[in-house]
Amino acid sequence: MTVQGGDEMHQDFARWYSAVNLGDDSSRRTARWNGVMAVVEETDAKLVEALVRLAFGGRALPSPQSVQTIRQSIRSKDDTFEMSGNDRELQILSAVTLVVLMEDVTLDADLASLAALAISTASFSEARKPELPMNLVSIAENAIVRLSDERRERPVLDTLMSSDPPKLDFEKAATKVREQPNWDGVAQAFELAAEASRIAMRTSAQRSSKAFRAFERFISIQDEELEMLWWLTGLRSEDYNCSFDAVPLDARPFVLAGELARATWALPGPRSISALLSRAGLDKQKPMTVPAALNGIRVEWLAEQVRDMDPSALTEPLHFAIKRLIETGPGDAWIAGWAAATEIDASRKMNPLTLAELFYRERLMLLLR
Repeated sequence: MTVQGGDEMHQDFARWYSAVNLGDDSSRRTARWNGVMAVVEETDAKLVEALVRLAFGGRALPSPQSVQTIRQSIRSKDDTFEMSGNDRELQILSAVTLVVLMEDVTLDADLASLAALAISTASFSEARKPELPMNLVSIAENAIVRLSDERRERPVLDTLMSSDPPKLDFEKAATKVREQPNWDGVAQAFELAAEASRIAMRTSAQRSSKAFRAFERFISIQDEELEMLWWLTGLRSEDYNCSFDAVPLDARPFVLAGELARATWALPGPRSISALLSRAGLDKQKPMTVPAALNGIRVEWLAEQVRDMDPSALTEPLHFAIKRLIETGPGDAWIAGWAAATEIDASRKMNPLTLAELFYRERLMLLLR
């Protein structure tokens, strides 16, 4: 990833970093910020998971290799950063890195969406609350709304293409003729003029291509939303091959959310997902626990959702639960292990609409792999 315009320190970084109690050393703070930006530069989809694990703490630790990569990136810009014994500082710097990924509009929107979705699902509707100097979950939820809106804005043609034709610069050709006023000079001048024409045509083609790509993305998103609306109008589940009302109550949050995830083209999905699921009838259902819901779903359907996948206990706890259920079999045997690994209370009842939205977000992350 290439960081553009990210050198300016975040306005809240000093306050966040003060939680480490390392004094008010501005030079050290600047060095640490440069370290954060070095991590941002190195971050890919796999490292997002590691950063979320470090930020949330708990039992779901990142791999030693990921931690080493993060530490080394910080150290590359700040040789005073310790490579061990400063876990609290690393936790806060990891959270700050995630904030930068989500808020810096010059960075990759897919990576920003992935970070925001991962934080949201890791929170699991505030079942997990990381001890941080910022409200990381709230920042993520706001980022999901912003990113969704930005990716669904209609492209403005005037900002993508100029009405002025590209400039044809024949100055080099003219200079060549003046310096060498013979047929060889004229021939070389024609070559220089041809190159100037190619540059102008390439510039025009690049402008057009950029505009076409923007409109292609927008049309794809429009197709996505149209498909979702037809799905809602039909009131029929593709997976269960029946009307929404005929899908078992326990299965509905998962089945309907999964079908909407398959129809989603651009992360983090439309902000209307909650409304679509509500109109599909999930707002009328009673709260349910995760074990009760999953034990009531067809095993064949569950197995299809986690085929060849290795879900994260932190950022994909619902898919992790499905994996445990498939391995152990329906019933109660899988529940205690899942609750211990995810640090989620198995008896916690959840609104089916919330459960569906979390499953939808997990599906988006898994389908991105």
